[in-house]
Amino acid sequence: MSGVGMHWRRWKNDIAGGVTAALSGLPVELVYGLIAVAPLGAAYADHGLRAAIWGCILGGVLGLLLRTTGGMMTGSRPATALLLAALATDLLDQVDVQAAADPAAMVFGLLLLCTVLAGLFQFLFGWVRLGRALKYVPYPVIAGLMCGVGLLMLLSALRPALGIAHGSPWNTASDSWHLPSVAVTSLTLALCFLVPRWTRRVPGTIAALIGGTLLHHALAFVFGPDMLGTTSVSVVGVLPAFSVWQTIASQGMADLLGWIPTVAPYALAIAAFASLETLLCLAAIDSVTHVRPHADRELRSQGLANLVSGVLGATSSTGNLTRVMTNLAAGGRSPLSGAVCAVALMLTVILVGNWIGLVPSAVTAGILLFFAYGMVDEGTRRLVVQVLRQRRQLPRAQYDLLLANLGVIVLVALVAVVGDMLQAVGAGVVATMFLFIKGSMKPVIRRMSDARHHRSLKVRSAADMQVLEHHGAQIAVIEIEGPLFFGTADRAAREIEAATQQATSLLLDLRRVSDVDTTGARTLLQVARKLNAMQRSLSISGANQRIAGFLRAMGLESAIAPMNWHPDMDTAMESLEDALLARHGIKAEDAVVDLSQTALAAGLDKSQTEALEGYLARHRFAAAGVIFRCGDVGDSLFVASDSVVDILVPINGGHQKRVASFAPGMVFGEMALLEGKPRSADAMLQGPGTVWELTRERLAEIELAHPEIARQILLNLSRSLALRLRMTTVELRLAVEG
Repeated sequence: MSGVGMHWRRWKNDIAGGVTAALSGLPVELVYGLIAVAPLGAAYADHGLRAAIWGCILGGVLGLLLRTTGGMMTGSRPATALLLAALATDLLDQVDVQAAADPAAMVFGLLLLCTVLAGLFQFLFGWVRLGRALKYVPYPVIAGLMCGVGLLMLLSALRPALGIAHGSPWNTASDSWHLPSVAVTSLTLALCFLVPRWTRRVPGTIAALIGGTLLHHALAFVFGPDMLGTTSVSVVGVLPAFSVWQTIASQGMADLLGWIPTVAPYALAIAAFASLETLLCLAAIDSVTHVRPHADRELRSQGLANLVSGVLGATSSTGNLTRVMTNLAAGGRSPLSGAVCAVALMLTVILVGNWIGLVPSAVTAGILLFFAYGMVDEGTRRLVVQVLRQRRQLPRAQYDLLLANLGVIVLVALVAVVGDMLQAVGAGVVATMFLFIKGSMKPVIRRMSDARHHRSLKVRSAADMQVLEHHGAQIAVIEIEGPLFFGTADRAAREIEAATQQATSLLLDLRRVSDVDTTGARTLLQVARKLNAMQRSLSISGANQRIAGFLRAMGLESAIAPMNWHPDMDTAMESLEDALLARHGIKAEDAVVDLSQTALAAGLDKSQTEALEGYLARHRFAAAGVIFRCGDVGDSLFVASDSVVDILVPINGGHQKRVASFAPGMVFGEMALLEGKPRSADAMLQGPGTVWELTRERLAEIELAHPEIARQILLNLSRSLALRLRMTTVELRLAVEG
């Protein structure tokens, strides 16, 4: 396709998208334009409609000039219309407004000032790069605000839906109900929902506008116009009758600026809502076009457009998700589609503006109810269904979380109705913070055990293991996970102190701790000092570099000796086990072990041991070193006489991880002797010492010359493997239970 052809196709799609969005957007502008000025009375309905439509027109034209995001469509939104209506109500109660020659005209000018300030705030949001930050407003707050706006829209639609004049008190309104108006509203609402299911050629709101209007006038012909509610007003022209310049001329700049403290909170709320709606539109554009929009630039562009629009007599215009999706579905991809929408809307008003007065208030009420339903997003509806239907199917904790989030949504919505939007946002943020803190305050003690069930990787003699089994409760292991902060530290401290009833040595494993605040660090310091006073020891293991550095900076190193800070739980447990064995008279493991005291020679008498020694190769190491490497061909087992042997496996980055450690006298490397396969790990001697080696060939010689010794050796190997398997099973059970 040629370049001209491609450009024409793009222009054609933009034109189609703009025209379609204009047709579907006209009923919206009628509804929201009337809402914004409803407190000013029917005389200002035409001005409200023109201000809303003028804002939509300027938004499209200025969006093209300011190079807004491709596919973006702006227009009136329920939140901004309701906020302007709330501001109008507030202003009408002001003494200075009531004393004016034309209070309604003065209020209308201040509504335009609010639009100017909202545009300025929105521009500042983009300038200080709050576009991304606004995305982090908690979902329940946004959903609650949307539900609150929907409730306000519903309340605004009740009077026209019942055919009651605006402002009529509810205690006398029942006498003036017009039931045919209820039928008109019902048909309008039904067409809004059903037409999109039947066809996509005609927007549902356009079909509802036409169908409801025809029904209204048919019923008026049958029953008479007095049996139905009022109709709208005609829109004479596009240009508004009011502007900020006129307000300045009539009131003076100083007087107008004096109203800024009253107007600014509403303007800030409008800017926040407009920004959130715009970000939702940008997300939709991203999902369809796969082009990541620039959120902050879009906020700046829309802010400038609203600032200029307010000066020129228009109300706020912001991203309209329904209109954006309509535009994208029709092929609109550039700012040209927004300008086409503006021109199409302007021509429609010029051509049929006089007929808009035929639209009944009951029809606008039906359309308003349709949009009110749309304010409750799919996520909120699904949440309500889950809370109502799955109470017994979901786990209690999960159900409570869903119920709490629904409670935040309801709270925000109610505050938005009985208070204002800013109060609703504040209440929602406080509520979500409370839920977060409460959720984070779950017990941080992941698991508590002792040395009877949780051992180091060091393989010890049967006698040593028996001591650890009998006295292992003296070593308490406390694993902590999650954030250790002011909400969880006290609970952890109580658990630690409770463990001192049996244990004399306590180990805190912090490998799963994500963060520690000053309160958590201070609490650990107090616990450590208290344990020192009780002649108890406290050790730390697994803390990452950041958390360990913070704890030391908070003074914990003064209460916990450097030797009690360990990189992982394995080395910490080995140190605590060694200390426990020393307290119970077990000699230091760096002492020389005779062959008769090794696991290989267990059960052999003196003569058998001497015979066995004749078949063993004796290797003397002057310093720490390698006994064998991973991958080496092996057919022998080893026993160290006076040094610990670590079994290490290689991991990424050239590092090694210890998977086992063998005390002097313990057999290692026997798998190669039994299977004849290459070594699966490295064996490193920790210090100088002697190592005995028994090869498969020499074992075969023992079987021929001394079968009873060979049988005992195989029995000892079986017991050694069974002991290690039992220890592995215990560790696996603890891991599963944890």
